[in-house]
Amino acid sequence: MPIYVNKTEITDDEVFKEMQFHPAANREAARDEAAKALLIRELLRQEAVTLGFLAEGADEEALDEGISALIQAEVTAPEATEEICRHYYDQNIERFRADAGAKLPLPFAEVENRIRDYLHTRSIRHGIQSYILDLAGKAKVAGFDLAAAL
Repeated sequence: MPIYVNKTEITDDEVFKEMQFHPAANREAARDEAAKALLIRELLRQEAVTLGFLAEGADEEALDEGISALIQAEVTAPEATEEICRHYYDQNIERFRADAGAKLPLPFAEVENRIRDYLHTRSIRHGIQSYILDLAGKAKVAGFDLAAAL
C-alpha cells in the first residue's frame, strides 16, 4: 500500500528499495523502518522547499544539504549548564567509573564535557523528533502511522 505525504506518493517499490538500508528481525519490521525513513525524509524535503532551504527537484546532495540547513535553523537545544551536568553525574555516578573494578568514579571535571555533549545530543534528537511529529501533524499523511513508529 503506498504512502502519501500531502500529494506526494511514496510507492511500494521505493519502500522495498529502501529496505536494504534497514536490517530488522523480519521483513515487516524492515518495511516499517524503510517506510518511516522515506516518510520523514519527504516531510523534511517538503518543509525545506517551503522555507526556501531547497529548490524543488534538487539532487540527492542538495537534498541532504537542504534538510540539514532546515534542521539547523528550526531545531534548537539549550546547552547544558554545569548544574545540569552535575545533576546528571550525581544521578548516574555508576556510569563514570574508569572500569568495572574501580571503587571511585572519575572526577566530575574529567567527564563534564562528555556529559554536556551527551545531554546536548539527546536534546537535539528529542527536538528533531518533536519537529518531525509537528510536521506530520500539519501534513496529510496516509498509509503509515508515523506517531506510532517514533
